[in-house]
Formats: sequence, C-alpha cells, structure tokens
Amino acid sequence: MCHGMGIMISSSILVFDGAIGTELYERGFYINRPFEELNINAPADVIAVHESYIAAGAEVITTNTFSITAPQLKNFDIESQQSVLLNAALKNANQARSQAKSEVQIGLSIGPLGVLVEPLGSYALTDATSEFKQVASIAVQSEHPFDLYILETFSNLNELSCAIDGIRSIDKKRPIVASLSVKSSQNEVIQNFATFIGGREDVEFLGLNCSEGPSDLLTTLTKLAPLTQKPIIVQPNAGTPRQLNGRYFYMTSPDYLGKYAKRFIEAGASGVGGCCGTGPDHIRAICSTLRMMKAKRRENFDPKNVLSPRISVEARRPLVERTASHVGSLLAQGKKIISIEMLPPKGTEVKKFFDDVDLVMKAGIHFINVPDGARAITRVGSLHMAAMVQNRTQGQLRVIPHFTTRDRNLIALQSDLLGAFVNGVSDILLVTGDPPKLGNNRDATAVYDIDAIGLTYLADCLNRGVSPNGDSLGKGTQFGIGVASNPTATNLELEVKRWGYKVESGADFAITQPIFDAQSFFKWKDLIGKNYLPQVVGIWPLVSLRNAEFMANEVPGVHVPGWVIQEMEKAGDSKEEAIKRGVEIAARVMQDLSSHCEGFCVSAPLGRTEIALQALQNETGRL
Repeated sequence: MCHGMGIMISSSILVFDGAIGTELYERGFYINRPFEELNINAPADVIAVHESYIAAGAEVITTNTFSITAPQLKNFDIESQQSVLLNAALKNANQARSQAKSEVQIGLSIGPLGVLVEPLGSYALTDATSEFKQVASIAVQSEHPFDLYILETFSNLNELSCAIDGIRSIDKKRPIVASLSVKSSQNEVIQNFATFIGGREDVEFLGLNCSEGPSDLLTTLTKLAPLTQKPIIVQPNAGTPRQLNGRYFYMTSPDYLGKYAKRFIEAGASGVGGCCGTGPDHIRAICSTLRMMKAKRRENFDPKNVLSPRISVEARRPLVERTASHVGSLLAQGKKIISIEMLPPKGTEVKKFFDDVDLVMKAGIHFINVPDGARAITRVGSLHMAAMVQNRTQGQLRVIPHFTTRDRNLIALQSDLLGAFVNGVSDILLVTGDPPKLGNNRDATAVYDIDAIGLTYLADCLNRGVSPNGDSLGKGTQFGIGVASNPTATNLELEVKRWGYKVESGADFAITQPIFDAQSFFKWKDLIGKNYLPQVVGIWPLVSLRNAEFMANEVPGVHVPGWVIQEMEKAGDSKEEAIKRGVEIAARVMQDLSSHCEGFCVSAPLGRTEIALQALQNETGRL
C-alpha cells in the first residue's frame, strides 16, 4: 500500500491520522503558544499523540509542524528556531514510529503562511515560494527521514502553488498531498483546484480537509472527483467547534465520522483521515468501517458528470459594457470624465454640502468625488453620501465615492460594497487610506486586512459574482473600478510596479494625485506603457502660498514644482490674487493635458466649490 517515497494507492484505502493540535490541547496545552514549540518543550507528549494514532490504525502520521513557516512563527518571535523545531518534529515522529515498531509513513505537515499573498494581499508570491523552499531545504537536510509532504488547510490557490514550487525546487522525489480547505458552495475554487493544482504533474495527491465538517466535505468531494484522475485524500473536521467555559469542543462523534468514511470512499476518496477536533477514536472508527464495508473506491469516471471543461475564470466584462457604470458609459461615447471632489460633512448638517451640489449641477458637471475619511478625519461615510446625493438628484448627478481598506476588515469590505451597489452606486475609487495617526482619532485602530491592490481584486471578484474565496454570489455587481495613480511619486519604480498589480487585479480607470506639471504626466504614460488605463487627472487649485507649501511638504505623494511656489509668492498678501493665480495654474495644466487624458477631477480647496468651478470654466466648454 505504501512503501517509502514511492507511496502508492491501489484498491485499498489509505488511513491518515487525525488532528495533532486537538490532542495536544486535550493534554492541557493551550493555544496561547504555538504547538510547534512542544516539539522541544514537551516531546514526550508529541510522541505519545503520534503513538496513539498509530495504535488506532493510522497508516500515515503527520508531523507537528503545521505552523512551521517563518511568518507564522514570527507571531511569537520564534522564527529563529524554525530549523530546531522542524528537526525536533521529525525526530519525534520517527521515534514514535520506531517505538511502535510500525511501517507507518511520516508526512511533513506544512500549513499556510498566515498572511495574505498577492493579489489579495501584499505578501509577494516570490517571497512565499522562497519561504516554502526554506522549509523543504531544512527538512531534506535533516537526519530524521520522512516520506511525503502534506500541504494542508490552504484556501488560496496562488499560495498553494507557491508551496509546491518551493518544495519542488528542493525535492523532486517525495510525493505531495496538496490539500484545500473549501466549502461546497465555492464552485469556482473547486474547479480551479482541479485544473491548476490537479493538472500539475509534480502533485501526486489532491486533498480536501478542514472546512465545515463531514457533510459539506462530502458534497465538495462529489464535485471534485469527476474533475480529476488524481487520488483524493479527505480529512474533515469533527464538525464546527463550540466554546464552553473557555474550552473548545467538537461535536461530531467517532461513529458519525465512521459512517461518513464509507460515503467518502463510495464517492471516490482514496484516503480518509481527520482534521480539527478528530482524535484516535475517530481514526479507529474509520478503520473499523474499512474492515466492515464492502464498497470499493470508484475507479471509473463518467464523462457526463464532469462539470464545464472551461475551468479558468471567466474574462472580465469590459468597463464600457457594464451597463451600471456611468464612467464606462461616458468613456464609450468618447466623452471626458469631469468631476468635482467634495468633502462630506463632519456632522449631520448637510445644507452647505447640497448647496454646493446645486452649484455643480448648474455648471453641467455630471460627477462628484466624495473622499472616505480623507487625512483620517471622521466625516459622514462616502458610500452613504453617494447614495443620498444620487437619490436627491434623481440620478442626474453621479457620485464616485472613495472607499478605503483602513477601517474595514474583509467581511465589512464585501458587505459595504454589495450594499453600495444595491443602493445605486456604480463607480468607486479604491484606496488604502491614510493612517489614523494623521487624523483626529489617533488612537483608532487601522484594520488594513488588505491594501488597495487587494481591494481591487476583491471588487473584481464581486463583479464576477463570486467572493474572494470563491463563494458564488449569484448575479455580480457592475462597478466601474477606479484606483489611484501617482505620476509624481518619489519612488516611481515602485509606483509603476504597484500600478501593474492594480491593472492585473481588475482596475478599469484611475484618478491621479494632484498634478501641477504636465510633463510629469507625460512621463507617467510612457512608464506604464501597455498597462495604460483611462486616466482622470487630479487638479488642485491653490488658494495661497501657504496652501502651496503645505501641498509640497506635507501631503504624501504630491509634487509641487518650484515655479508653482514662485508664482504663488507673487500674490503677496492678496487673497484674491492668490486664488486667481491658483486657478490660472490649474487651468494651464488642464489645457496642456486635455487631449492626453480621459478627464479631470478638480478638488474644491478648503471646501470652496466655486473655486473648482472657476478652474473648470474653459474645460467645461469642451463637454
């Protein structure tokens, strides 16, 4: 059945062990420290857990190394002990095998990094590959042998692919079980798993583990099995944990899991074991089922049951075809996007804001931008103001609300975007957001589960009718996805790289940081080259020398040329002359760029919308 590095599955079913962490938890080791530390602090207990699974009938035991990657260990400041902990874990597993006088196979358990990788997060895929390579390098150099790799509880296929790449760059011999934690409703993820991971020649086994318990995992198995000829290992949780008096309990009994073991095998599983909440009694029940059952693992696959052969994600609908996006509609007509950026109120008094809305509409402007807590200062929420404006103006004025990752976790980001769309918001500008220390709530916590790149990917997922983890949402949103670009960034090389990621993640158009020099925009266009998307240029009409100096020295990412400062100095103490010169500078930039960009977003300096409209007088004549 299984012999060294040539582990094979024939007509027999391979039995894996259950949860290591659950058994250590039951022995009184709580989760305030990583269980990997117990490999050196309490090796006898780790060995005893392995022995209990061998005694229960497990044919593959997994090392106590689920969180052995450096990002996971760094949470406890023990990343420097990675090699020591990994070697100790292998030693413990081998000692258990020796003491039990068993031929049981040892699987090196490796879990996810515990950080969000590209494109949803900022952790580079190249860094992820390097980290998994490092783990494999330590393992293959160890004096303590092992037989296979078990990559378990992954939910991100990009990260799982990095893990495989990292291992295979070091070790091309030992088999890999690539196991996914996925719900049965995540059809797109299941299909992509079968294609992109199951289609790799360097992956010997696919796995399904963790998730929500045996019942949902069985449904997932019935969807995955027809899509692959690879053997599938199934290791469910013992249901969903419940907390009682500070301790966690799993409610699925060994008998129940034993019944499901039969169903897993009949549905096509080649191996069965357990994940969170399962113990030796659960594995013993699985073995009992295998002895008693007459069902055989399915060998043949009916092509009629195979899901759609087109596994890859459906191509994004072009912006101009999204009927809800007003930005897309105007761009399709060859018209420019002209918008006024207006700060929402700090409190509940909205009269001044809507007086300015009336001014904008009378000027024939079709859009306004509403920042989301700009400079980390509390104001009325941008999404709420967007829905309110469009409702009051009966859709005659459209709003492009800014939306930050600073204040919301992944759950809230999705919920708020879905809520915005059903309330008529069709175009958004996605930004990371200024840190709280800049604003009026400096003790506030910044969430930053993801950055603007990850948020772009998230919004693109919603447009395709799926969540970032692959849950089907039915009909998708139709957002026109705007992102920020910064042609005057100090580190242009990094800005161009991030811009490329935004394009890949699903961006449709950009609104730039304020531009005071046309040449900087021309340079930007050359740098981004084939990644060019419609650029709405940010314009800031200066109102004083102090305003110019503030923009030049205290606003990150904004470049104010020396000649602009000199021009504002000429106004002296005259406020009227300063505003006049600021408007002229803004108009000059727009004139220089009018035929080279897709529109302008003009800020209302100090909340004075009339100044923004003055700067736009010449440009609005071209609408």
